[in-house]
Amino acid sequence: MRAVVAAMLAAGLLAACGDDEGSGIRQLAKQPGALAHDAPSAALIPADDLPPDGTRSLFDHLIAANGQIPYPFDRLVALIGKQDPDGAAPLTLLVPQGRSLLKGLADEAHPRVLVAADFQAAATPASLGLNPRGQLFLGFVENASEIEVLSYNEAAGRYEFQLVQNYCAGCIPKLVYARRAVCTTCHQGAVPIFPQRPWNETNGAPATAAAISAARGDRQPYLGVPLANPLGVPERFDQLTDVGGFIPATQRLWIDACGTSADCRRIMLKLALRWLDNPAGFDAQSAEAQQLRALQAASWPAGGIAVAESDLANRDPIEEARGIKGWWRRLTTRQPKPGEGARTNEDLDAFDRLPKLQAAFDPLSPRPPKRLLAAAELDGVYGLAALFSDADRQLLEAAAGSDAARLEAAVDRIDEHFFAPAVYSRVKTVNALLAALGSAPLNYCCLDTSELSPPVASGEPPVVLAANSPLHPYEQYCFACHRGNPSKKLNFMSGADEAAVLANIKAKDAIREALDWQRYQGTDRANKLMPPADSLQHERLQAALAQNPKLLDEMRAVVPGMFDF
Repeated sequence: MRAVVAAMLAAGLLAACGDDEGSGIRQLAKQPGALAHDAPSAALIPADDLPPDGTRSLFDHLIAANGQIPYPFDRLVALIGKQDPDGAAPLTLLVPQGRSLLKGLADEAHPRVLVAADFQAAATPASLGLNPRGQLFLGFVENASEIEVLSYNEAAGRYEFQLVQNYCAGCIPKLVYARRAVCTTCHQGAVPIFPQRPWNETNGAPATAAAISAARGDRQPYLGVPLANPLGVPERFDQLTDVGGFIPATQRLWIDACGTSADCRRIMLKLALRWLDNPAGFDAQSAEAQQLRALQAASWPAGGIAVAESDLANRDPIEEARGIKGWWRRLTTRQPKPGEGARTNEDLDAFDRLPKLQAAFDPLSPRPPKRLLAAAELDGVYGLAALFSDADRQLLEAAAGSDAARLEAAVDRIDEHFFAPAVYSRVKTVNALLAALGSAPLNYCCLDTSELSPPVASGEPPVVLAANSPLHPYEQYCFACHRGNPSKKLNFMSGADEAAVLANIKAKDAIREALDWQRYQGTDRANKLMPPADSLQHERLQAALAQNPKLLDEMRAVVPGMFDF
C-alpha cells in the first residue's frame, strides 16, 4: 500500500483529490467584502439582507402582480415565460451534482433545476417594457422544497438574494430575503455565477443527461424540463451570468469612477447613447472620450474597480468518480448518506459536514477579479449602453426623430441633480431623456413599492396556531396566497402571532363573500370566489367539503357579518 501511495504522490494524484477543509461557511460569511467600505457606492448600495427602503426585487414585483407564487414549479416557470413578448419559455437546465448550499439533496433522480429569463419586452404607449435578460435566475431543489432566487433591484442597483421556502404540494410557501453575507460567499461580488464550458455538471453534457435518464427510468421531462439539452443552452446561460455579472461593476463606474463630478456622468451617458446608436462607428479616441478619461482619473478609486468573477471552473462529477482518482477519493473521503446535507439555505452546519470539494472547484474559494478596470478605459460607457433594451433604443430614437445629435443634446437639458452621485437606473434615465425630448415619461411595472407589503427576512418564525384555533382551515386553504404575499392588498392574513392574524382576518369582511360558494357559484361573480378555481387549495377545499359540508360556513363565521353583534 505504501508503494501505491508513493506512486500516487509522484503522479500528483493525491494533491488533485485531497479535501481542503478551509473555513466553515459561517466564518467565510463574516469576512469583509472586497469593496472598500468608504467607497461612495458602498454607502449608496448597502449590503443589508433586506432591500433599501422603497425598493424591491424584480421577482417581488412579478409575484405581486400575479397574486401568488404559482405551484408546481413548471407553472412558476410558465409565469416568467408569459412576460416574454414572443411567448418563449425561459432557459432551463438540470444539475444533479452541483455546488449550491442544497447540493446534498439533489441527485440524478431529482436534479437541481436552473432557470434564467432571456428576453426584453417592448414598450407600450403607457409603459416601459421589462428587461430581465441577465437579471432574473432561479434554482430549485425539489427534495429541499426551496427555490433560490437571484433577481435585480432596479431602484437599489443590486441583486437581491431570496428564498421561496416550504415550496411543496399542500404546503404554505414563504418568500423571504436570504442572509446576504452567506449567499455572497459563493456569489462573490454579489453577482450571478455559472461554470465555464463544457458545463459537464449540466444536462447539456450527454453523460450527465444519460445519468439523469437512467436514474429516473424514463426520458420524460422533469418538472417540465427536458432531461437532455443541446450545449447551446448552458452556453447561453453562461452568457447571461456574464451579462448580469457586469451590472454591479457598471454601478461602481457610474458612482465611484466619477466621484462628485456631474460632468463625468453626463459625458458617460452621452457616449453610451453614441455607442448605442452606432457601435461600429464609435470613436474611443474622440474629444469627449478623452474628457471622460480625464474626469475619471480625478476620482478613480485607489484600488481600482473590480469586475467580479462570475465564472466557476468546469467540474465533471462523473469523470471524478472514474479511474484511480475516483477510487482513491472514495477510499479516503467520507461518503455522504443519501439525502444528507442542508435541507434549507439556513442549515449551514449540515452543509459544512458534507465532504469538501477541491479548492479549485469550490465556489467558496476566494476568486480574483475577472478584470481590474483602469481610469483610461471606457467600460462605464459600454456598461450603461448594455442596460438599455432594444425597445428603449427604438423609443428614444423615435422621440429624437432619428437624430442622434438631438438625442445627445437632450442629455444637456437633464437637470443637474440627476447626475449627482446616486444609483443608476435604466428606467429613470429613459424617462429623463424622454422628458428632455418633449415626450411624456412612461410608467414602469417594477419601481413603485407603495402597494407592496413589507419585505420579510429569512429566519423569522412562522405563526403557531393553537390546537383548536378557528384559523386552521385558513392556514390550509388561504395562507398560501394571503400570508407573506408581496402585494399589500393580498397580504391581509399577515401578523406576528395568532391573535394578530385573527384580527386582520376579522377586519376583512370581503372574506365572507369570497367564501360564499353556495350563493355565487355559477353566476357572473364566481370568479370572486376563493381559493381561485385553478389552484391546488381550491381542489383540496372541495375534497374537504365532501367530508364536512359545513366547513365554509365555519370559515365564514370567523369574519363578523354586517349585522353581527
